[in-house]
Amino acid sequence: MTWRVIARRDWQLVRDARLTKVALVGLIAVVSVAAYVYPVVGTPPITTSRFGAFVGGWLGGLLAPIGVLLGYGAIAREHESGALRLALSMPHGRSTLVLGRFVGRAGVLGAATVVGMTIAGVLVVYPFGTLQPLRFLAFVLLSVAHGATWVGIGVAASALVATNRRALVLGVVALFVRVIVWDAATAGAEAGLMTAGVTDGPIRTVVQVSAQLDPGSAFETLVTALAVRDQGTGAWYDGPALALPVFVGWLLGPLSVAIARFEWRDLA
Repeated sequence: MTWRVIARRDWQLVRDARLTKVALVGLIAVVSVAAYVYPVVGTPPITTSRFGAFVGGWLGGLLAPIGVLLGYGAIAREHESGALRLALSMPHGRSTLVLGRFVGRAGVLGAATVVGMTIAGVLVVYPFGTLQPLRFLAFVLLSVAHGATWVGIGVAASALVATNRRALVLGVVALFVRVIVWDAATAGAEAGLMTAGVTDGPIRTVVQVSAQLDPGSAFETLVTALAVRDQGTGAWYDGPALALPVFVGWLLGPLSVAIARFEWRDLA
C-alpha cells in the first residue's frame, strides 16, 4: 500500500467529518467576505496581489488552528483505540503511514483554500480590480503551504504521543506558543531595548531576527513581498532572504522529526 492510497482514504474520512466541514466552510466564507470588502476599504490600486497583503495576517492566523484541528488525530486516535497496530500490519512502513495521513489532511485544507481564493479573486477583480495572475498564484500556493505547515505540526504532535487528548494538548500548546507567546515575547524584548536606548547593535539584531522565526511571520513577510514591487533597502532579515528558508523549514521540519521519531517508537 502506498502513501497515495492512505492519503486518499484520509481525504475522504476528514472531508466527511462534520467539524471539518464547518471549519472549511467558515474559512471559505471569511476569505470571500474579505475579498468583497477589500475593494471598498482598500487603497488603490485594487489588485489581487495587494489583496494578499490585506488579508495575509489574519488568514495565516485562521489557517493555523484549522491545520492543527485536521492534523492532531492522524495517528494518536488509532493508537489510543488499538487500530494503529492493524494499520501498521498492512504492507507499508510507518513513515509511509504518517506521510499519507499528512498529505490527505493537508490536501483537504489546501482544496478549501484554493476554492476560497478562487472566489476571492473574482470578487477582487470584478468590476474594477486588476488580476495579477502570477503573483496571485504565488499567494495561493503560499497559503496552501502555510496551511500544510500547521497540518504537519498537528500530525507531528499526533505521532509523538499515545492518546488523542495529549495530541490535542500538544498541538494547541504549539499553536499558542508560536502564534501568541512568541510574538508577545519578541515585541516585549524590542520594547525593552527601545526603553533602554538600544537602537542598534547585535542584541537588537538578534531580537529582530527572532521575531521573524515563527511560521506566521515568515508567511506574512513573503505575502507582503509579493504585493510590494519595490522592497527598498531594509535589513536582510525583514525580507524573503530570511523568511523563505524559515517558511520551508517549518513546512518540512516538524513532520520530518516526527516521522524519524515514529519509526523507532515503541507502540506497546
